[in-house]
Amino acid sequence: MNKHYWLALLAVVSIALAGCSEPIGKLRMHIPKFGVIDQDIVKPLFEQQSGIGVTIAELPPQVSGLDALLTGQADLALVENSSPFQTGVRAVLPAYKSVLHILIRDGTNLDDFPKPLRNRSIYIRNDSPAGKGFVEMAAERQKLTADELNIVSELKPGETDIIVYFGPVVPRSPRWYVPGYSLFSLEHEDVAGAMSARAISYMLPHVEPEVIPAQTYDLPGNEVDVYTLSVDALLATRRDIPERIIYKLTKTVLQQKPRFEAIAPEIFSGINENFDPLDLSFPLHSGARRYLARDEPSTLERYAETINMLAYLLFALLTGVFGLARLHSHRKKDRIDEFYSKIMAIRMRAMNEPHEPLLFELHQLELEAFDSLISEKLAADESFRIFIELLTRAIAELNVGTKSETSR
Repeated sequence: MNKHYWLALLAVVSIALAGCSEPIGKLRMHIPKFGVIDQDIVKPLFEQQSGIGVTIAELPPQVSGLDALLTGQADLALVENSSPFQTGVRAVLPAYKSVLHILIRDGTNLDDFPKPLRNRSIYIRNDSPAGKGFVEMAAERQKLTADELNIVSELKPGETDIIVYFGPVVPRSPRWYVPGYSLFSLEHEDVAGAMSARAISYMLPHVEPEVIPAQTYDLPGNEVDVYTLSVDALLATRRDIPERIIYKLTKTVLQQKPRFEAIAPEIFSGINENFDPLDLSFPLHSGARRYLARDEPSTLERYAETINMLAYLLFALLTGVFGLARLHSHRKKDRIDEFYSKIMAIRMRAMNEPHEPLLFELHQLELEAFDSLISEKLAADESFRIFIELLTRAIAELNVGTKSETSR
C-alpha cells in the first residue's frame, strides 16, 4: 500500500525525538494541504516513538510552511530554499528536491506567444513561495499587466486553467494530480522563449533547471521528457525551539537514513550532512549546527601546532630569563668574593703593619659594600651576611691589636 510521504516525514520527526528523556510538551507540525493524511495513524506513531504529544497544525490551505513558522502556528515545517530570509526561522537539514509540476487543463492552449499565461486562471498549491516566484517571474518575462495575471486562491477542477505544484517526484502516488489535466513542459516548442526553464532559473535564487524523464509518471504529458525547475526543500523550525531537541532530531535523521529511505526513498534518498550551510536561505539551528560539527577538532586540537610552537618559544624565553638571572647572580657572587679577598688580605697585612690604617681600609670597604648593595651590584643574601660577619670579626681583631699597640 502506498504511503503518503508526509506520513513518512512525521515518522522521521517522531523517531528523532524519541531519545528525549525530559518531557518537552507538545510540538505542532505544519503539513501542506494537497493530500489526505490519516491523522489517526500519524499521531499515535509520533507519540509512541517520541513520548511527546503532537498536534497537526490545522491551518487554511493558503498558509505555507514558512508563514506557519513566522506566525508561531507551527514548530516544524518544510520550507523551500528559494524563500527569502526571515528572522526567527532556522534550517535543520535539506530534506529533498522539490520539483515544479505544471498541470494544464485539457482543452487549454498556451499558444498565445509570447504571452501564454495571459488571462489564464492559475492556482498555486500550498501557497508555495517557489511557485509564486515562478509565476511572477514568468509573467514578468511575458510583460503581463496586473489585469492580465490571474492567480486564484481556490482550485476549481475543470475550470482552473493551470495548477502549479512544487513537490517531490513520487511516481507511485501522485496525490497532487487532478484528472482532466496534463503535465506541461516549460520547453514546449510554442512557448520556450517566454517560459524557458533555464532562463527563469537564472532569475530565481537556488532554483535550478530539472527534467522529469519520460514515463516517470503514468500521467498524460509525461510520455516525453518534461522540462521544469527544482529547489531544495528544507526541514525548518523556529529559532526558539530548544537546542537539544533539534540536535536529537538531526542526529536521528542522519543516523537512521537507511530506514527512512525504505519508507519513502523519494523523500530521504537525498538527505545527508555533506551540504554547504552557506547555500541555505536560512541559518542552521544551533542544535543542527552542533550535531554537524560534532567531529570537528576542538579549538585546542585545531591550534595544537601553534600552541606547541608558542609553548616552545615560551620555554626558550623562560630558559633565557633564568639563564640571565643566574649569570647576574653569579656576577654578584664574584663581586662579594672580591670583598672576601680584600678582608683576608687586610687580616694578613695586620701581622706586619700598623692596625689603624688597616681599620680605616676596613671601614672604607664596609662603605663600598653597602653602596654596592644599594645600587644592586650586591644581593642581600647569605653571602652578604657572611661578609658582614667576617668584616665585623676583622674589625674586632684589629681593635684588640690597636689597644695592645697603645698600651706598649
